[in-house]
Amino acid sequence: MRKSHRIAAGGIVFKGDQLLLVRYLDSEKGSYLVCPGGRLEDDENILQAVIREVKEETGILVEPKRVIAIEDLVSYRTKMIKVWMLCDFKGGDLQSTIEAKKEGIVEVGWFTKEQLLSKVLFPEILVENDWGKLQSESWQVRCLPSTQANF
Repeated sequence: MRKSHRIAAGGIVFKGDQLLLVRYLDSEKGSYLVCPGGRLEDDENILQAVIREVKEETGILVEPKRVIAIEDLVSYRTKMIKVWMLCDFKGGDLQSTIEAKKEGIVEVGWFTKEQLLSKVLFPEILVENDWGKLQSESWQVRCLPSTQANF
């Protein structure tokens, strides 16, 4: 069986010492947090997708700056490449949007690293690395290992 292929984009957005995240509830994984993102539409590029997805899921306006990581996700039906971009916070207020609710997002918020110590968080580079290093100009793009996904 040939898998469908998908391209997705995600925004890693910091405001001070806090990270913008959305929460999903999954019957198998329970609660998990992830940076906002999703599939590219046919008429947009990675930058446009990051801006749209962050706004749709959180109400926050961003400006994508640079690629932080490229993630390879594989499920039983789909192979997805997700480009994670560091973004500057430009404004807006957190909102529980209609689009987010349709996707199963149950919470949006700003979180400190300390608040996330016992939480399931994606992408995993946010757990494994110092946030200051991730935001520095010296950060090198990481190609993350293939991961089994549940989508």
